[in-house]
Amino acid sequence: MSSILITGAEGQLGQCFQAVAKEFTKHNLFFVSKKTLDITKAESLEKVYHQHPFEGIINCAAYSKVDQAEIEIEKAHEINEFGIQNLVTFAEQKDLFIIHFSTDYVFDIEERMPFKEEHATNPLNQYAQSKLAGEKVLSKSKCSHTTFRISWLFSPFGNNFVKTILKLSNSKEEIQVVNDQFGRPTYGIDLARIVLEKLTLANFFDFDCYHYANEGAISWFEFATKIIDFSESVCKVTPCSTSEYPTRAVRPSYSVLDTGRVENHLSLSPSPWENALQRCLKRIHYK
Repeated sequence: MSSILITGAEGQLGQCFQAVAKEFTKHNLFFVSKKTLDITKAESLEKVYHQHPFEGIINCAAYSKVDQAEIEIEKAHEINEFGIQNLVTFAEQKDLFIIHFSTDYVFDIEERMPFKEEHATNPLNQYAQSKLAGEKVLSKSKCSHTTFRISWLFSPFGNNFVKTILKLSNSKEEIQVVNDQFGRPTYGIDLARIVLEKLTLANFFDFDCYHYANEGAISWFEFATKIIDFSESVCKVTPCSTSEYPTRAVRPSYSVLDTGRVENHLSLSPSPWENALQRCLKRIHYK
């Protein structure tokens, strides 16, 4: 049985891993929140390792406030870049593996074709720049490692688009959602299951990077409409343009991920996003 440290346990993705942990008894999963382990402080890694030795790290700790990162630039890089460097340095010393997560926001190129892992990056905002910097740090490491780029993460936990739309639909008769930004939703529960199921494969760390998302490319408007439909809300959803709904951080208009590599190399088939959304809403309803 392998012992694995999972950082950022109280965040959205960390809670997804906690939700499926009982399904994977072959792993001894040790969850830590920022209160116990701050990845920006190298000494806290050593302290946790001394108390609970582990063979690998699944890093769910991240700065994920996309708009706030335009203001807190240093903090975003402290966590998303220099925090990763601390993990890498420690993993190289102890001969550990690292599984990390990044974002589709590292892309924004005019051509409207799904992005493969080797595609040129062009982050438009500070959050994406900090995540790309973290990717580069990990890619140069000597320990076994890989990064999963994911997009439009949603789950029953934390703050995400699905929960925001549900909340708004309970208080408003009509909401506007942008219809000119396109991507692929990623259900955090599915992602956690896949990582824990596949990480023991001999070829798991063959690539520095995988793209993962649920099947189907859509706009935020289409996503919101389906959330409302599945939740049987009477709230009306109307489309608007990005220019009508300005945000502090610029978002890519198209950041659809090509998941061919992870599907072929690790023998998996992501479920359609509608199916994942239905399962997510059911968990939210019965929480």
